[in-house]
Amino acid sequence: MKKSASTIIALSATAAVILSATAAFASSHKVQNHRAPAASLTNWNNGIVAKAKAEGLVHGFGMPSNWANLGNMWSSFSKTYGIQTQYVAEGNMSSAEELQAFQKEKNHPIGDVGDIGISFGPTAVKMGVVAPFKNQYWNQIPANLKNPNGNWAAAYYGVISFEVNPKMVKQIPHTWKDLLKPEYKGLIGFGDPRQAAEQFDAVIAASYAFGGNANNVMPGIQFFKKLHQIGNWTGTTGSSAAMKTGQVGIQITWNYLSEADAAQFQGRPSIVTVVPKDSTVAGPYVEVINKYAPHPYAARLLNNYLFSNAGQISYAEGGAYPVRLKYIKLPVSVHLPALNMAHVHFLSGTFAKATATINADWAPMVLGQ
Repeated sequence: MKKSASTIIALSATAAVILSATAAFASSHKVQNHRAPAASLTNWNNGIVAKAKAEGLVHGFGMPSNWANLGNMWSSFSKTYGIQTQYVAEGNMSSAEELQAFQKEKNHPIGDVGDIGISFGPTAVKMGVVAPFKNQYWNQIPANLKNPNGNWAAAYYGVISFEVNPKMVKQIPHTWKDLLKPEYKGLIGFGDPRQAAEQFDAVIAASYAFGGNANNVMPGIQFFKKLHQIGNWTGTTGSSAAMKTGQVGIQITWNYLSEADAAQFQGRPSIVTVVPKDSTVAGPYVEVINKYAPHPYAARLLNNYLFSNAGQISYAEGGAYPVRLKYIKLPVSVHLPALNMAHVHFLSGTFAKATATINADWAPMVLGQ
């Protein structure tokens, strides 16, 4: 899947091809290298709107249309402000790839904004590739979900869930322990937690279920080791395509991605979204602005829109939980599932210990490499 988490890796060959392909597009627009943002760009002001419209384009990395209703978000933003959007080609960039791309292209910037797992927020700051900006809703964003200097802020979160095809899976799993049952042999899809925030957070969720926590992820690693050993998970990566074609019958993913698949598939196949009863984690995703953004005003206008009432409602329409939920009124047509908060663990911080453990132990312990 799109999101990545625990290690900054070399930009993949695929991502390099993507960057090359989009360079021609970007070259047709005015591109400037903004190494140090002007004071007028660090906080919201009404003058941003006109300057953003003059730029006429905003380019997003790692923000695909099928992720948390971002397709509608992009469309609504463009219609509201008359600004062209570019996001399809780089939509499936991982968080690591987004930040690597910002760094790699700094002398010839392409991307303006990115959407990364919160575990990557501190990394982005350390790399020096993101610019500070406090939008007009800054004070309504919880303190633990934003960088105090404005370098990043979470706009929404999802909860780790089981996406299940009930035609392939007769007994629906409801706990992490259930996934170890023999009837799920060969049915589970899961990615690489060293590369994907989605899977990184799933390891933490499983850790809580078996006595660990965000600082002690060994129980989660041991769980996936057993899942792999018994053949319930054979190493197959979960994805919408894998669920659609029946390559897997269960994937471990965000609730809003499962709901998006259910809507897209229209019953072919049917999809059931299960939040594990024993433990899950709420994984926020943070919005970042490229320090070298070629369209710095449009980047900030989009950021402001993502946190506006319209933007937050759009996330909710896609099944994600907006961070400003208590400040907005959702339409009657939007129903976010109630969560048993006793079993939901919100993730924030640097995850240094979890990252180090997963990076060191995943290959030898889980994959036997």
